[in-house]
Amino acid sequence: MIERANALFDEIRHCVRKGNCWGEKNPTCRKPVVLPCRLQPEVMIVTEQMNLPKEEWKKNPKIIPKEWDSSETLLNNIKMVKEGKRKTGIIPPINRLFNGRFLEDFSADEMSFGKLYWTHFIKCPGKLRSTAFERVSESESDICADTFLSKEIRVLRPKIIVCLGGYASTWVLKRTGYQHRWTDLLWEEIEWVARGKKQIPEREIAEINHRAKIVVLPHPSGINPLASLLNQKLRYLLF
Repeated sequence: MIERANALFDEIRHCVRKGNCWGEKNPTCRKPVVLPCRLQPEVMIVTEQMNLPKEEWKKNPKIIPKEWDSSETLLNNIKMVKEGKRKTGIIPPINRLFNGRFLEDFSADEMSFGKLYWTHFIKCPGKLRSTAFERVSESESDICADTFLSKEIRVLRPKIIVCLGGYASTWVLKRTGYQHRWTDLLWEEIEWVARGKKQIPEREIAEINHRAKIVVLPHPSGINPLASLLNQKLRYLLF
């Protein structure tokens, strides 16, 4: 499995961006992000897209240096949060969501995860909703996940897939044949927790021939206080 996973990670790093995907339409966002894992992960965490780390890059993505490495930047950010040198960004709320297991699982020596795997709906850093980037259609925004996220699930075969935010949740649920909106499943999860239910039903991802427990959650950015509260209550579904 690890050999196949490493080959896939390498394929993502060297993506050539074909087919009007988000990265093709926004070619200044170089080097897709991929975070390696050293074991077969039990949990796959899917967030929307890595943000550009500097405010001026967000305002003008055309000045992103050619040598900038998104994966190295994100791994260093995780390391700094683990060492207490950084307290901002999405990493601390993800760690709280997993009761500290997220940073515990990350090896600062090997710069990789073990039983957890963090990936993105769109691998090229940026922001889908920002006017600083060219907008894409729904089908075009799905191209990256159609190409790589499906392969990640097929190769890594996680027991639980945790989708944070609407894009990732909608894409994964469509592949299970779920007929409703992702927020409908979110409401079901609220009812499960209210009733003290601990077992999450497995769902078949038919095109990948894999069964996994699917959990959808609001994006843990901290901007929406209600989303933060929901995540604190719903995190018990993950254990």
